[in-house]
Amino acid sequence: MSRSRVLLTGASGSMGHEAFLELRRRRDDYATRLLLRPSKVNKKMFAPYANESWLEIVWGDLTEAADVERAVEGVDFVLHPAAMISPAADRNPSLAYAVNVGGTQNVVNAILAQPDGAERIRLVGVGSVAQYGDRLPPLEMIRVGDPLIPSVHDYYSLTKCTAERMIVESGIRHWASLRQTFIVPPQLLGLLDPILFHQPLDQRIELITSRDAGYGLVQCLETSDDFWGKIYNMSGGPNCRVVYEDFLSDQFNAVGLGDYRKIFDANWFALKNFHCGYFADSEDLNHHLGHFRDTLDDCYAMVDEAMAPWMKVGARLAPAPLLRVLARRWAEPLQWIKEDNTAYIDAFFGSRAAWEAIPTWDQR
Repeated sequence: MSRSRVLLTGASGSMGHEAFLELRRRRDDYATRLLLRPSKVNKKMFAPYANESWLEIVWGDLTEAADVERAVEGVDFVLHPAAMISPAADRNPSLAYAVNVGGTQNVVNAILAQPDGAERIRLVGVGSVAQYGDRLPPLEMIRVGDPLIPSVHDYYSLTKCTAERMIVESGIRHWASLRQTFIVPPQLLGLLDPILFHQPLDQRIELITSRDAGYGLVQCLETSDDFWGKIYNMSGGPNCRVVYEDFLSDQFNAVGLGDYRKIFDANWFALKNFHCGYFADSEDLNHHLGHFRDTLDDCYAMVDEAMAPWMKVGARLAPAPLLRVLARRWAEPLQWIKEDNTAYIDAFFGSRAAWEAIPTWDQR
C-alpha cells in the first residue's frame, strides 16, 4: 500500500519544525515534501535529512506561484503553518501580506489546479488567536463563533483573517483552520522583543508548547470526515492557562533573574489592545487530535532544559540595575510617551492620563 503524500510549509518555524519531526517519526506512513526558502539557515537546518528516502525538499518561495505549484503537485494533504508573524509582520506589512495572504492564495490556487484537487486534496491552514483582538477580563473566554476584531495596529491579525477567509471560501471540500494560541518554543530568549511590553499584565494566555502544536498539526492527517470544513481554536488546553504577569514571574525565577519588579515598572506595560485569552472550546479540537499532552509545568521544564548553563549563571550574576537599563530600552510604550505618539498611546492605554494613573508595584 502506497504512503499518503504530504506537503508541509513553514518547516523551519516553531510549529512547522515540530510537525516535520513528527512526520519523520511517521515516515513509514507518509511521504513528506517540504517547501522551503533556499536560505543558508534552512539549507544548514535540513542538510542532515537531505538523503532520507521519505523526504523531498522543494527549494522555493511561498510567494512564487510556480514554486507552490511544483510543491503541491501530486500530494494528498497540505499542512500550511508558514507565515510571517508579529512583530515582524507589523513592521513590514507589504511583505506580511505577500507571505500570509498571497502565499495562502498560491496554495489554494495550486490545489484547485490539480486533477480533482478540490475534492481530493485536504488542506489545513493555521490562523491565530490574534484574529479575536483584545480579550481582557471580563471577556477573556474565547469561542470560535466570537466576532473577529483585530487590535489596532495589528496588521498580522488582518492578514490571518484574510487568509482564513480564502481557505473557507476556496471551494476545497476538505479544509480546516486552526486558530493558534501563543506557542512557547524551547528557546524562549528568541522571543525577546519590544512587543513583550505591548501585553497587559493581566492578559490571560492559554499557551501551547511547540511540540504539541506540531504534533497536533500532523494528527490532522488521521482524522475522520467530521473534522473537516470547520474552524478550531488550538491551545494546550486548560492546564496551560496563565496570567501574563505570573508568566513573567515564573520565567524570571526559573532563569535566576529574581524579582521582575526590580527590573520593570508597571507602567512599561500596555493596558489594552493586544490579544490572547482563555479558549472555552479548545477541547473541540483535542477531541479530534488528542494534542493536550504538555502542561504549564512541562512548558517551563522544556524552557529550562533548553537554556544553556552559562545563561543561567549569567542571569544570576547580572545586577538588577544594569538589567533595568537594558530593559528600559526595549520598553516601547515609554518611547510612545516620550514622543507623545497619541496614535499608540490612545490605542494601548486609552489616553496619556490613563498611563499616568497606572499604579506602582506597591500600589497594585
